[in-house]
Amino acid sequence: MTQEHYPVFASSSLTELGLSREMKPGHVGPDYTEHVYDYDTFWYDAFWDRGNLVVFCPKLFGLYHLIREGQFYLDEDKVGKPRLKSHEFYDALIIRASKKPQTLRFEWGGSSVESPVNSVQQDSAPHAGKNVAVTLSRDNDLTWIEDFARYHCQVHGLEQMLFFDNASSRYGLDDIRDALKRGGIADPVVLSAPFRFGLATRDKKGKLRYNTEFLQTTLLNIARIRFLSGSRAVLQCDIDELVWSKKGRIFDLTRERPTGLIRLGVEWRYPDSGLTEDFRHSDHIRKTPGDKLCRAKYCIVPSGPLWFSSWHIHTIGLLRSRGSLITPKEHGIWHCKAITSSPWRSYDPGAIPNLVKAPNTQSAFEAVDWANDPAREDPGQV
Repeated sequence: MTQEHYPVFASSSLTELGLSREMKPGHVGPDYTEHVYDYDTFWYDAFWDRGNLVVFCPKLFGLYHLIREGQFYLDEDKVGKPRLKSHEFYDALIIRASKKPQTLRFEWGGSSVESPVNSVQQDSAPHAGKNVAVTLSRDNDLTWIEDFARYHCQVHGLEQMLFFDNASSRYGLDDIRDALKRGGIADPVVLSAPFRFGLATRDKKGKLRYNTEFLQTTLLNIARIRFLSGSRAVLQCDIDELVWSKKGRIFDLTRERPTGLIRLGVEWRYPDSGLTEDFRHSDHIRKTPGDKLCRAKYCIVPSGPLWFSSWHIHTIGLLRSRGSLITPKEHGIWHCKAITSSPWRSYDPGAIPNLVKAPNTQSAFEAVDWANDPAREDPGQV
């Protein structure tokens, strides 16, 4: 599969309508630079699903009146005003359409913006009936991506991956796909998501808020409907996180749950002593007693009893009030501290006191057939 054959987003830009950042009021100032806050994107994706055209947007804010004043077209046909479904981190516009259109166009003030229309029936086919992991990544080492796939294929029966790449600069989509194939995924789906991630801020009381980080939650819900609605079960976690269970494979256990959902408590693991660079997941066999928990992730059956609930990074919409700090008991996630490309979460080998061996983690990693000499070089250095 060459790059031009990858699935794509049917995205559109506000600048094509001659609009500026003032159209999203309430988010201005030195922290909201063009590098992190998305002032530009009108909609991320538009796809047809059984009589409806679904348009996923970052929060529209000041664009609501623009949508009321403007006109949408499906191909060359005018359509009525879309129905708005508002969520915490994204907005969805629903337009009735008896058959799949080829294009979606919006006109306002003498300007227009247009995108192609994707299809749920086409894009869900590679994931139908399979155990799938979905993740968003940027510039993570290709070896980490390979090892993530290898571990979950061998330990939990992972069969497919939906991989969103957030504008990585170290390699291309084909390189990611090759890494996933080496890890055991026969035909992974890799999709470029070159949108701005957003910004975490603090409120007046100093509490951290994530109310402008629209991208990841929106992608998860695009995935839920456009790609994964027919999947057997879906694991939602990051490349630096590995799922463990005392009772079996996490996808099978999720299928057995009456709710079709397992929330996974997350705890840190650290590299073995003496290691200072070239870290891999399998090096993370130490822990520190009394360490703080990380926020939970989950595995879900998309067509199960909770099919209607939106997906968030650490839980689903129906359970937003239950909190996300869960003590792992029968199953959970090991969060590998030195596996990260994020500067804000860098690893200092000398900064973590009281580290001890974690025998259960070590024995689990020893049972995995890790590659001895995976391709670690950047593509440009080979």
